[in-house]
Amino acid sequence: MYDNKNQSDGAIYTNNYKQNDKQPDWTGKVELSRDMLKELVTIVKNGGTGELRVALWNRTSKNGNEYKYARLDIPQKKEEPVVDFNQEEDTFGEEDIPF
Repeated sequence: MYDNKNQSDGAIYTNNYKQNDKQPDWTGKVELSRDMLKELVTIVKNGGTGELRVALWNRTSKNGNEYKYARLDIPQKKEEPVVDFNQEEDTFGEEDIPF
């Protein structure tokens, strides 16, 4: 159902205005695309959660400032393995026990 094509990128920089421990160490923004927001709304309307996957890369700007390159995307739905309960089970007899 989820195809991971909707991604949003942004940048997270060191908070140069931090004055106390209650303020964040890093700050920035990521703009959500209209398509990504529509997909999230559809997922939530269908009973899912508005979960986003976050990935960060360390980067250095042209000015030499370190920052985190951020990417948000909607996680792919994991396929559950199909178990066939109608398959014959291997028989395990006393002759299989080595002692």
